[in-house]
Amino acid sequence: MTIQAAIFDMDGTLTVPHFDFDAIREEIGGISGPILEAMEKMSPDEYRRAHEILLKHEALAANKSELNSGVYEMMAFFKETGIKTGIVTRNNLKNVEIVCDLHDLFFDTIVTREDGPPKPDPYPVQLACERLGVDPKNAVMVGDFLFDIISGRDAGAYTVLLTTSPDSDEFKHEADYVIDSLGELPGIITGIMCK
Repeated sequence: MTIQAAIFDMDGTLTVPHFDFDAIREEIGGISGPILEAMEKMSPDEYRRAHEILLKHEALAANKSELNSGVYEMMAFFKETGIKTGIVTRNNLKNVEIVCDLHDLFFDTIVTREDGPPKPDPYPVQLACERLGVDPKNAVMVGDFLFDIISGRDAGAYTVLLTTSPDSDEFKHEADYVIDSLGELPGIITGIMCK
């Protein structure tokens, strides 16, 4: 099996988790569960207000972002092996660009919530693979949350869970592979390619 692309969630996967989703929900008021999905049910005025609050928190997290350990070593492995890279995030493009500029990172493609249905829909992983010219079965989707795993799995990619989330034990069984550090990913990919 050949792995031709590695696709990553951003917040909590490439970067150390900074979001306090409960605080965002509280500031928006009267919502529970995933924020983007809750916002879809709002009136236009409620949506605009909630969107401004979300953008404020996202921008703050992007500007204060720190990388998880192993990112640069992992990216060097992809450069050496010619494996293409992508980001698939529920965040927006502006914040992805802030994080990439701040940490001197380059990805071959970036798919955000502005591009279509967000994770857990398989669409963003499928779109990333299409842009990279790679069949999803030759890609890995790496993330720290259940939505990342569902999106990758339903798109047909291998899935890798990074255990940075305190809830990761609840959905470890959903992923093909589980890692505690991004530094473990090259070994996982090498192992898949040796099958």
